[in-house]
Amino acid sequence: MTLISRFLVPTFLLILVIPARAEEIRLSLPPDPNALPIFVLAEKQEQFLPDDDLILVSNPAGDPSAMRAMIQARRVDFALFNLVGGVRFHQGGLHDLGLVTPWVWRGIYLLQPVNGGTLGELDGQRVLVAPGTATPPHVITERALAGMDIRPEFVTGGAGTVLMEQLRDPNRAPAAVAAPEPVVSLILDRQETQVWQQRWEIRLDPAEQLGGSIPLGALWQAHPDVDPAARKRLVAALDEVAAWLEDPANHEEAAAIGAAGYRSFFRMPIPDATFRGMLGADRVHWGTATGPAARTAVNDYLRSVFEIEAPAELFQP
Repeated sequence: MTLISRFLVPTFLLILVIPARAEEIRLSLPPDPNALPIFVLAEKQEQFLPDDDLILVSNPAGDPSAMRAMIQARRVDFALFNLVGGVRFHQGGLHDLGLVTPWVWRGIYLLQPVNGGTLGELDGQRVLVAPGTATPPHVITERALAGMDIRPEFVTGGAGTVLMEQLRDPNRAPAAVAAPEPVVSLILDRQETQVWQQRWEIRLDPAEQLGGSIPLGALWQAHPDVDPAARKRLVAALDEVAAWLEDPANHEEAAAIGAAGYRSFFRMPIPDATFRGMLGADRVHWGTATGPAARTAVNDYLRSVFEIEAPAELFQP
């Protein structure tokens, strides 16, 4: 063996055993249905995203102004929030923001009191919205009901203790409540465990009324310097997690992960049973979509529900 070969062999072996540097992926999320798969991904990074370092950045109130500030300051690489909000951010000057993929195609429901009348009787009645008016639960539900010639009065209801206290009291209860998951499952769970005087049931799935394919949320790329390979790995990991969540054998573990995540990350004490009920009843569907079909779904949704156009440059290549 020559002197050069004696030097090269151990050097080559050294290269083999040095692991590649993990790509840091900073991801922001609000407390909505998107959070559960993200908490699963964070808990099971070795299984679903082994080559990257996922760092979660909280937007606890789902506050649009806070999200905009984080994007402008480049505190995050990716963010999960509603589709129309991102389009409005882009229209408002955040041109570095790019749509990676639609995400969460179902997760909003309208509840009415048990034995409390029909959907048609909501016309002109007060409907609470969690977390508030001008949010997707309001806009989606309003558009679905308008298609049935039903026009209630929508009022902000919040999503915490105040909302729950109103819903449990027959003297304070509204005619209906429009809410996202996991708030819907929390209502259905608490009315059982706390024995509410006023009881509720799901009467309308707005996504179904509007045709089934409703891209409520989206995964956004916050700036153009994100590694395209890392973006591709993140999307693939989200798809794997979504498939993992579909398996009933994983619901117990997923519920525990979700409850722990909401408690520690958002300071929201939601019990395991709420997530088990949500998953078991098949009330949320996650999944990514790319290519022409995704563009068509996004554009049709924005035109029909919000009467706005998605800028062509919004879509990531």
